[in-house]
Amino acid sequence: MSRIVPNAEGPYRRLSHTTGEPHQVRTDLTEATPGESRSLLRFVHITDFQLADPASPGRLDFLQRFAGEPEWADMLPAYRPQEPVSLHAFEAMVRTIRELGGLDFVITTGDNTDSAALNELDAYMSIMDGGGTVDPTFGVSDLQAIPAHIESGDYWNPELSSRDVYKRHLEFPDYPGLLAAAGKSFDTVGFGAPWLACFGNHDCLAQGRAPETSKFHDLITGGHRPTAAPDAPPAGDKMEHYLADPTFLSGGAGVQIEPRADRRMVSRAEYIRAHLDSATGPAGHGFTEQNIADGTAYYSHDLPGVRVIVLDSTNPAGGVRGSIDARQFAWLEGELTEAQAAGRIIVLASHHGLSMMDNVLGDERRYLAADIEGLLHRFPNVALWLIGHIHRNQATPRPGANGGFWEVCTSAMAEWPTQTRLIELSEAGGVVTIRCTMIDHQAPVQPGAELNLWDLASIHREVSANEPTRVGGPESAGTPLDRNVDLLVRIVDRA
Repeated sequence: MSRIVPNAEGPYRRLSHTTGEPHQVRTDLTEATPGESRSLLRFVHITDFQLADPASPGRLDFLQRFAGEPEWADMLPAYRPQEPVSLHAFEAMVRTIRELGGLDFVITTGDNTDSAALNELDAYMSIMDGGGTVDPTFGVSDLQAIPAHIESGDYWNPELSSRDVYKRHLEFPDYPGLLAAAGKSFDTVGFGAPWLACFGNHDCLAQGRAPETSKFHDLITGGHRPTAAPDAPPAGDKMEHYLADPTFLSGGAGVQIEPRADRRMVSRAEYIRAHLDSATGPAGHGFTEQNIADGTAYYSHDLPGVRVIVLDSTNPAGGVRGSIDARQFAWLEGELTEAQAAGRIIVLASHHGLSMMDNVLGDERRYLAADIEGLLHRFPNVALWLIGHIHRNQATPRPGANGGFWEVCTSAMAEWPTQTRLIELSEAGGVVTIRCTMIDHQAPVQPGAELNLWDLASIHREVSANEPTRVGGPESAGTPLDRNVDLLVRIVDRA
């Protein structure tokens, strides 16, 4: 299987196929060589759609002009040039995964929406479930209300008439007709396989950062769409100001748009209810009625020989980094104890990984990386922890007294390399092999002239490869040891 990579030359790099990568065996946690193994699980990990309503008055895309200024770093990136064709790329990946067949499930590790908006959640559920229709403009009849469609010079505009900053400085191309094509609704097909959900900071906080306030609710459901920061924004830590008031940057110049009630933020209970109301399986996609009753967003899901434990690592007090509260920590210990006693292999999933578990905002006790890792190392059947958030392909060994486990992050669908990961678990004599294989969606490596869904998905991938301020940074694709790998880990011998 070939890989898709950026060409080496030019400020703007087109993509091409190159030789595929063989699977490399990683023995960081055990030198034991597994014998004839039995298959346990085959699933796909997908993460960080950050599916955004581009016209929402809560967007801060105009802050992108401050890229490179340290005082704004925690508020960026605020805009991605590939956003007008993001939904097309997501649908292309779903259709690609559907063709794999034979999956036990697909799992997402959060940041499925961009700002926990109802219309974003509806579009996300339609893409995951299939059988619906998605409008990439979210009902905006006047496309000029979407900053990415305004020839202001601050955003990439693919029309011939625009000479914006992306074209002048980074040699982004013209794609005449792209915006019109991207604005057309399309039908969704769904995975054709069970899928499990997870809760990320962008699924519950304004722009993934701040709790909702009444002022922010009025802003996002109203008719004024800011397109510029105030002339004199408050000095000092911008994130601190945003946590206190997520409207503090929304008083600048803007355009009038049609107010929409479906831009409101949803509660955790509403988010879970949308999954419980889904017509596809499993029921609730992991969530249960008990989650709504308890006000929680974590659960476990059992399959033969395996327990999947999905955590809620978001901090409702705000901030982009993670942690868990005391009730969830106690629940996790109970789930691990029960699974270990039953001889189940344990797979965890959450939005944040250990490197990002340090969020202490709020008045309640929060359990951080050292607490959680220490707990996990007490249970030798913990084999794998799946994460998102950092938008990077990464496979990290977490050694411990009982052998340890692998922490695996898959890159974001929102950014380059826009991949997902096929994961196959097998076991022999107490050694689990975690085979990871990267998946590119089936859009052509060079977009065609028709500008159909597959062409638009191709453009999304190409543009994302040239996005200058992506969260995952220049190494978001990871190294060969983070991509196609066989990760070995020893657990309790269950032979």
